[in-house]
Amino acid sequence: MNLKDMFGYENKNVVVTGAASGMAKAAAQFLIDLGANVYALDLNEVSLPVTRAFRVNLGNKAEIDEVIAQLPDQIHALFSCHGVAAWPGKEVQVMTINYVSQRYLAEQLLPKLADEGSINFIASDGGYGWAKSWDLLSELLACDTFESAVEWLTANEETIRQENSYVLSKKMLIAYIKSHVWSPEYIRRRIRINAISPGYTKTGLTDDFAKAAEETASLAGHAINGLDTIETMYLSEWNGRVATSEEMGYPLVFLGSRMASYISGQDLNISYGKDAFFDVRALREAQANA
Repeated sequence: MNLKDMFGYENKNVVVTGAASGMAKAAAQFLIDLGANVYALDLNEVSLPVTRAFRVNLGNKAEIDEVIAQLPDQIHALFSCHGVAAWPGKEVQVMTINYVSQRYLAEQLLPKLADEGSINFIASDGGYGWAKSWDLLSELLACDTFESAVEWLTANEETIRQENSYVLSKKMLIAYIKSHVWSPEYIRRRIRINAISPGYTKTGLTDDFAKAAEETASLAGHAINGLDTIETMYLSEWNGRVATSEEMGYPLVFLGSRMASYISGQDLNISYGKDAFFDVRALREAQANA
């Protein structure tokens, strides 16, 4: 069996959102190399030689519906990769793009998704410890329409602000796959749902993350260098390096592939072991305080 056969994407239709840059672009290029027919969705121009690119605001339900109607009748895999940074004052918009639209797109594509297909999200290691927020997350999980979710977000905007909209959106994606992996609409057709949770990665959003951090700090009366702050937070504990988009895009493509056919409901943390380090540190601290 050759490599393309092992991945199982050759001549298969796949959808990639956010494909204009970063991890999604790296994943889309890999999928093209593996022989897939890539349908790319992004608000920005997609430069890759995809089968078809759609310019779409993925925070807008009507635009999502319009694109879905134009996609092929059978899709093998969805890679839902779009997202924005946590800009202060735009909490509802951030949550709508980063979580609500992703859930909506996945569920609306189900009639087109092939049996034994896959849905793959990009969460974040910022969603680490999601289970501790279950009471809050479960409230939004119960909102199963686009409109009811936005209504909940609007009514709870201050809570979202306190939680950090970006972090909360990634916790929601992880909570969604964990809570829906055996939901009838997925398990009866053996449709797998997984996510990767990247650590600090150089992408098109890197500058946005830094500027958003600076803007948030300034509202509290603090002046920071956003990039330095982020690098200290993510890299100082282990004298680490920034990951490349390919180091996230490739594992994402693997999760959606034939080689991962018995993997579902998983959040793959790709932070060079930062989650493992925090797990053991927390255990040691609890042991010392016992």
